[in-house]
Amino acid sequence: MPPACTSVSDGDQNQPSAAAAEKAMKIAKPGASAPDSNARPVLNDKQPGAAGLTSETDHGSTFEGGCTTKPSSVSESGSSSPNQGDSDNQVVATATSAAPGKAMLKKPEPEREAEDIAEATMYKAMIKIQKERVMGDLSSMFSCNRSFNYCLHKDVVTEECIKVFLETCPLYDQEKQEWIGILDHSVDDVPSATGLIDGLAEVILAIMEELGDFGGRRYLMKTQGLRLFHQEEKPEFAASHYSSPTFVIVAEGPSFERPQHDSQGVGFGNIATCIDVITDSDVEVQDNEIAEMHTIYARQIFFQQPNRRFVQTCVIAQESLRFFHFDRSGIHHGDVYDFHSKYRIKLFIRIILGLCSLDEETLGFDTSIQWCLNADGQKVSGTLTTTDDETKVEKTYDLESVRPVFQASSIVGTGTTCWSVRDRESNKVLFIKDSWRTEHSEDSSLKPVEYENLKRARNLEGVVHMISYEADHVGWQTKNFEAVDYVPPENRRSFYARRWAENRILSRIVTELYGKDIHRSESESELLCALRDAVGGHRNLYLKAQLLHRDIAWSNIVLGKPRAPPGQEGILIDLDIAKLVSELKPEADVIGHCLFFSIGILINGISGETGDRFLTHDYLDDLQSFFYVLASIMYFYDGPSQKQRPVDRFMQEWVKHQHCGSYSLMEEHLELKKSFILSKQPTDPCKLGVGRHWSTASRKLLQGFYTFTREMALLKEGIRSSKNDTMSNSGLLAESTVRQSYDRVLQMFDIAIVELDKTTAPPSSRTLATLNVKRKADGTSAESSPKAEDSDKNRARRRKVD
Repeated sequence: MPPACTSVSDGDQNQPSAAAAEKAMKIAKPGASAPDSNARPVLNDKQPGAAGLTSETDHGSTFEGGCTTKPSSVSESGSSSPNQGDSDNQVVATATSAAPGKAMLKKPEPEREAEDIAEATMYKAMIKIQKERVMGDLSSMFSCNRSFNYCLHKDVVTEECIKVFLETCPLYDQEKQEWIGILDHSVDDVPSATGLIDGLAEVILAIMEELGDFGGRRYLMKTQGLRLFHQEEKPEFAASHYSSPTFVIVAEGPSFERPQHDSQGVGFGNIATCIDVITDSDVEVQDNEIAEMHTIYARQIFFQQPNRRFVQTCVIAQESLRFFHFDRSGIHHGDVYDFHSKYRIKLFIRIILGLCSLDEETLGFDTSIQWCLNADGQKVSGTLTTTDDETKVEKTYDLESVRPVFQASSIVGTGTTCWSVRDRESNKVLFIKDSWRTEHSEDSSLKPVEYENLKRARNLEGVVHMISYEADHVGWQTKNFEAVDYVPPENRRSFYARRWAENRILSRIVTELYGKDIHRSESESELLCALRDAVGGHRNLYLKAQLLHRDIAWSNIVLGKPRAPPGQEGILIDLDIAKLVSELKPEADVIGHCLFFSIGILINGISGETGDRFLTHDYLDDLQSFFYVLASIMYFYDGPSQKQRPVDRFMQEWVKHQHCGSYSLMEEHLELKKSFILSKQPTDPCKLGVGRHWSTASRKLLQGFYTFTREMALLKEGIRSSKNDTMSNSGLLAESTVRQSYDRVLQMFDIAIVELDKTTAPPSSRTLATLNVKRKADGTSAESSPKAEDSDKNRARRRKVD
């Protein structure tokens, strides 16, 4: 790895205090006033320090507007005290861990070596995990187009301004056409990384000072050795994982947030970009490592700045620069060779200014989301504005939280980000989903569009209700990046299709807000009612809207609103891959969440290797996925939100296959489900690790649902093995058969719910509400209806089936 990407020195946790740096030059924390703009940066190898200063390690240097806070000397103990130089043209912040008047104590050499080894081992393990998280993103790398050299950030500064700057800048040698102090840093012909870092810092500072009017809101900070902590799904990783770029551009503004409880005042939440410095000899040798590290940086910026549309970073060596642009279509990179020459120096300057622009849209922000910060620079509230494509009415909502409800974990893809918002007029809390869909040619029906699916599904029980949508939010698509090598789908040759990134379009959808994911149900009854109504919603979607959901999973079934009526106690969400029934066809289209793939979908997925014929993904595959949802919850949990410890061996094997990214993994998962569903003799699903908490009613439901799933899977695989496509002739897709299949599953749930209700005395409010709905459906009055204790038969028919 390049030193700039990976170096972690012994004292990297020990930084000059914010007070010390602020005393030195008033720029240690964002928002402080800028220093004298006439001062020039001076970077010496040695600086005057306090008595007792024992380390020359560089940590936390801050550069802004032509002034420099010098690298601090930090000891291993972690405490520090400021010492400021008195030169007119430099500001020095130094630190020592020794208390005044006391000598510094050093650890024995063997103890220090043991600590170094342990630290290095932990660091390698951390980097390995980080690289694994971005592996999928790295498979979508593309070179920038040929116009990269003259179109990138072309409007950030005029050519005349660049010309005047170069003529007057003492850091640029016009005759030699090179930046002074960049090419001549070497020791015994080996490039010196330290000298190169300091030299480039001076150059970047000069560009920012002379050509950028940043007013103290952007400044360069040396972060090699500082720990910029990560945000991760698992808290234990967030507390220990970090990155240390060579430089960052610390930023102040409405979309940036200072890290909490962090005296160094800088993190991925309040930086505009990351810049690494390496030597030319490392560029080719460590090409892959460079891409990996910058993808890790970009992923964290997306996480901690959730209204980012794209992120840009760069790596600089003595003579070359590599530029990265990360968005939902992939990783786009371009190289600038010999950025000293008159042919490339303009691009070099434009890139530096573009990376620290004050224009948040230039930096990649979606400015329809705005934030309010407190005095400490933390976000405390925010707003989100959207324009309804149908009514053309613009509306601003208040964010319920400054953090998204959900955020995609990868860079490339839909980049789904979800928000909880409050309507100022109705005071209702709603749900907003931002996602990036793939563009296809106009005559293609390959990719469904979620807002179109939601329009068809409006007012259906058991299905999410859409309030408004923007098909092309803010009018920005990934192909709008000026240097992307984009070709419209209809103009591509299939042989070369992988040369270009897909264009992705940002959509925004406003829907009703519902409850938690189904596996977080607070009672057994709540779970069964919710899952029952989700199956009913799936039926409505298929028969009334002519749509097949195709992505049944824990996360796509949510609890209804509090005190929701029967039919709305469970809601089917995420229709982004739902497809019109008329467009379904036999294909190797492996769609959904791997844990819940039907057997038919798994066989389709490996048919390219096995030669098996394709079968259409139909409603029976989705019903099989519903069975896996129920079974997995009963295997994984032993009561509301109470995970089994340990889970049964069968569930352990099942969970191993939650990611089916290869043929071998898909084949293993298929064999597991075949042994479960298609065994010669039926399996009793209750003997595979059902938690003790589950009632007899739920166990009978699981057994009955298993029997149905097995019958349908056997029928479908019998069709697959036949020579002719007899699917339609078999009657499985005939409307009467479809209705019977749904009715059979729904009846099993209704019987289980009634059996479970028998244990509730007096009847719950939910049960009484169910009875009232039943009376309305049957046209009976409260007087003529049966008493609660005698109503088992009626509650078994608790909902009218259309």
